[in-house]
Amino acid sequence: MGMASGGGKIARVATAVLVLAGSAPVHAEDLVEVFMASRLSDPKYRAARYEFEAASFAEPQARAALLPSVSFEYTKTRTDQNILSSNNAVFASGRSIYSTENQTLSLTQPIFKLAAWRGYQQAKIKVRQAAAVFSAAEQDLMLRVATAYIGVLAARDAVTFSTAEKEAIQRQLDLVQQKFSSGLVAIANLHDAKARFAVKDADLISARNDLDDKTQALREISGKAFTRLKPLQDTIPLDQPQPNSIDHWVESALSQNILLEARRQAVEIAQAEIGRQQAGHYPSVDLVVTQNRKDTGGSLFGGGSNVETADLMLRIAVPLYSGGLVSALSGEAMKRYEGAREDLERDARLTERQTRAAFQGVTGGVSRVQALAQGVTSAESARELKVEGYKSGLETILQVLDAERDLYAAKRDSARARYEFLLNRLRLKQAVGTLSEADLDAMNRMMQ
Repeated sequence: MGMASGGGKIARVATAVLVLAGSAPVHAEDLVEVFMASRLSDPKYRAARYEFEAASFAEPQARAALLPSVSFEYTKTRTDQNILSSNNAVFASGRSIYSTENQTLSLTQPIFKLAAWRGYQQAKIKVRQAAAVFSAAEQDLMLRVATAYIGVLAARDAVTFSTAEKEAIQRQLDLVQQKFSSGLVAIANLHDAKARFAVKDADLISARNDLDDKTQALREISGKAFTRLKPLQDTIPLDQPQPNSIDHWVESALSQNILLEARRQAVEIAQAEIGRQQAGHYPSVDLVVTQNRKDTGGSLFGGGSNVETADLMLRIAVPLYSGGLVSALSGEAMKRYEGAREDLERDARLTERQTRAAFQGVTGGVSRVQALAQGVTSAESARELKVEGYKSGLETILQVLDAERDLYAAKRDSARARYEFLLNRLRLKQAVGTLSEADLDAMNRMMQ
């Protein structure tokens, strides 16, 4: 393709760009290497992983409300008793000091606690939702890394093409100055060439700044400064989506998209919350077993005692009135359920739009990449004709400079079309929930 033209000069320019960008690694980095570094370093992905790990504790926490609880209580009391007078003959008189030790072992087993049972079922859904959200975060990281990687390549192309165009304008400017010195061209032509050179010099500064920004954007994700990325090959496979049916991909996205699945589970969680709060109207039944030992060194009667007691109790608690709390909590849960349903509908519509856009980006990108590649070839031929025409006096310097501008604009557009085609393929895979490291590997093999 046109990107490969220019011979050794383009190669020297590209090398200069890498030096300016501060590049000094031993080898060129590829997409998979950047992704592996990002998976270890990206704060957004790491936060999602910790959130998933934290959410996995929801199930054992909810299960604990259904399991028995055992407690042990120990108290030791020192009593200083002084009986001043008493009409009860069994009481001892005078002062006595004694200690009392009390040990109680209790076991409580919930038998019927509807709110706890529904909470346990709800916790299972929360864990599944957390897994879906984390899977979506993994796919999001893949797409963000690929987008940032491509962003660096596109910015680097812009610097390379701007540098090459500036050099071409410089050559034409030198030629115009020679002809002006010989009186062969008007001063207006010289001013046109100088103006084009100044504009391109400013464009080159802007392109270098953009390259630095895109490099920092990649570093923001990966935690490392990757400045010598492998470029994309000039020729890439332009495969159409299979099957080539937009309705099929939309249906697949609506049923398989991971974030949509997480939204569905959010609706289930909100619905389960209604049942959990409404369970506050139901009674609860607990079985309580208590073992107590009380050792007393004295008493009002003058003598100590050692007493062991075992109790078996069936405890039924019936809520009668709690100030309207249960009804208020249930009403809140119902409204949050309705809100969750609307969130699901919103994301379903968004997913459909994004899927259609990605599908059309891939299908339309095939013809666009091919057309722009042909456009580079045509622009190269037009530039050569303009240069020859100018040398023979048939074209003006302005027409030559326009041809130079059109050529490098065509090269930039062609490169960006290939980049956007690859990103749309990844977006389409993400939309239907199938984006994986294998897709990054396939894209990585297109790097040279």
